[in-house]
Amino acid sequence: MGIFPTEGCVIGSIDISSEKKSIMDQVTNGNAFVNPTKENIDGVSASVESALTSVDNCTTPLIFDGLTGALTTLRTNLTSYVSHSNRLSGVVLGATGPNGEPGLNGLVGTAKAYNSICESVTGGVKDNFSPIFNSILGPGSAKLNTIKQKIDNQVINFININSSRTGTGSGFITELTAHISTIDTSATNITNLITSDNSAYTNANQTIQNYNVGNMLISSSNDPCFTEKLINNISSLSMKEKLSSLQ
Repeated sequence: MGIFPTEGCVIGSIDISSEKKSIMDQVTNGNAFVNPTKENIDGVSASVESALTSVDNCTTPLIFDGLTGALTTLRTNLTSYVSHSNRLSGVVLGATGPNGEPGLNGLVGTAKAYNSICESVTGGVKDNFSPIFNSILGPGSAKLNTIKQKIDNQVINFININSSRTGTGSGFITELTAHISTIDTSATNITNLITSDNSAYTNANQTIQNYNVGNMLISSSNDPCFTEKLINNISSLSMKEKLSSLQ
């Protein structure tokens, strides 16, 4: 129950169809979106756990220490990617990135504005929208699938072949090092997916801010008492010349 009486009050509202209300309800219930990389994420996660279990079942698990450490790091990075991709795909609405990057709603608005600005400034037709969502539009699934295949076909096979080994040797160490490098690279690739998406957002957001400042400069002459005087004091000589050419 509200605190304020509503008798005689007119509350503004928009009539929407039952179909549109159903869409709104599904968004509110958290069932509107899916993470398109979930199946690939689950696949890599299962492969990592399988590899770690295989090590645990070996005669001398300690000889695989470097490999288990790399797999653990990969699992940690994959967990970060789960949060990242859930934010980008709207599965977790309201989530933010490590540097305050917004969720789906804010990202779409930024991507649309950036796309329009790029078209206005550079002309031509180019997709400047998708880089902000790059990792959930295909590249992420492809990289995750590659990682899964390497773990299944190379790493786990190596562990199983050496499962009864009780000591190391030069050949074993050489092959172990190669597999550790493979897992390390995979962990880095997952981190790069996150970094690339967030960098694309940062670049787009900065471009939008700069564009808004440019528009402010262009329209400064419409406010001769305040903005124009400010701009006249802080503009470089070359900028003053460009602004003068507009008049």
